[in-house]
Amino acid sequence: MKFSAEKLDEIEPSGIRELFAKAQGIENVISLGIGAPDITTPIGLKEALKQAVDDDYNNYDQSIGNLELREAIAEKYKEYYGIEYDSSEGVIVTTGGVELIYVALQTYLKPGEEVLHQDPCFLTYPRQVVLAGGKMVWMPSTPDFKIDIEKTKEKITDKTRIMILNFPSNPTGAVMTRQELKALVDMAEDHNLLILSDEVYEHIIFNGNKHVHVGSIDNAYERTITVNTFSKTYAIPGWRMGFGVTTPEILKPILKYHTYVVANSTTPTQVALANYMQRKESEDFIKYIRNEFQKRRDVIVEGFNSIEGISCQKPVGSFYCYPDISQTKYPNCEEFSEKAFKDARVVLVPGLEFGPSQTPYIRASFGSAGVEQIQEVIERLNKIL
Repeated sequence: MKFSAEKLDEIEPSGIRELFAKAQGIENVISLGIGAPDITTPIGLKEALKQAVDDDYNNYDQSIGNLELREAIAEKYKEYYGIEYDSSEGVIVTTGGVELIYVALQTYLKPGEEVLHQDPCFLTYPRQVVLAGGKMVWMPSTPDFKIDIEKTKEKITDKTRIMILNFPSNPTGAVMTRQELKALVDMAEDHNLLILSDEVYEHIIFNGNKHVHVGSIDNAYERTITVNTFSKTYAIPGWRMGFGVTTPEILKPILKYHTYVVANSTTPTQVALANYMQRKESEDFIKYIRNEFQKRRDVIVEGFNSIEGISCQKPVGSFYCYPDISQTKYPNCEEFSEKAFKDARVVLVPGLEFGPSQTPYIRASFGSAGVEQIQEVIERLNKIL
C-alpha cells in the first residue's frame, strides 16, 4: 500500500538544517550557519528551571500559558512600548515562535489566499504559507534591505489577506523606522490585512537604536499579531519557548487551534521564565548579549569588506550580516557556500534560502561564533578567494 504526502511536494527541506547536519562530526568546521546564540544560558535562569522541577511544576498548565508568565510578558510590553495587552486573553505562550506563526496562518488563511512577505525573508514563512494552503507573494526590497513600499502596493490583490513583517530582519539585519513601518500599517489598513509581526530580535539592536514595536504604531494594534520568543533574548533556543501578543478577538481562534496542536508549552520552563523575568539579572543579560553581538558585528563586517570582491552592509539589528559575493570568483551563492565549506571548512547559508532574487548574497550568523572564530573565518575565506 502506498500513502500520499502530496501536500509536502512543494515544501523544500530546510537548507540551513541540512548544512547544520552536514557539519556535524567534521573536524575544524566553523559554522556561521544556524541562527542560534552560542552564549551560555544565564545561571539564574538555569537555577530557576531546576527549582521549578524540584518544586513539582511538572504537570499540565493552561493551554494559553502560565498566568504569571503571561502577566510578566504583558508588563514588559507596557514598560518597553507603553502598550497594554490583556494578560488573561491577549497573551499566549507557544512552543517556539515558529509554532505561533504556523497556528496563526492555519487559523486565518484560507486555501488560495495570498500572504505578503519580504524578499529576502526567514525561510520558514513561505513554507508555512504553503502548508496552510496559501500563496506566497514576495515584497521587493530596497538596496538597504527595507521593504520597497511603492512596489509592494502593486503586489496587493483581492486575495491578499496577511502581511508578514520581521524587523530586525533575519537574514539581513535591516531595521525600518517607525515612519516607514507606519506606511506599511496604513497599507494593511487600506486593504484590511492581518499583520503578523515577527519581533524575535527586538533586544538585539545596535548603536543606541530603539526597537519599533509594530503593535504600538497608530492603527496597528487592532490587526497585529506579534510573534516573539525567549530563544534569542535569553540564549535558550533548545527550550522552544515562544509567545505572542494581540487582541483577545484575534487570539481566541488561535488559542483553539494551539490547544489541539501542543495542549500547552512545557510547564517548568514557563515557571522558570516567569521567575527570571522579574529579576534585575534578566535586564543585565539582555544588555550583555547586545554589547557582545555589537562587537562581533563590527569585526565580521570589517572582515568581509576586507576581502576582495565582497561587500557587506552593517546590520542595525539581529545577529546576521548579509554579504554580497557577486564580484568574487564564485558569484553564485550556492557555489560560494559549497566552496567555503569544502575548502575552508566554513558554513555559510546561500541567499537563495531566503528569497528568489538572492543569488548574490550569503548569510553569516555572528551569533554562533565569537570574535576569534570570526577572525579565523575571514582568514580562511581570504585564502580560497
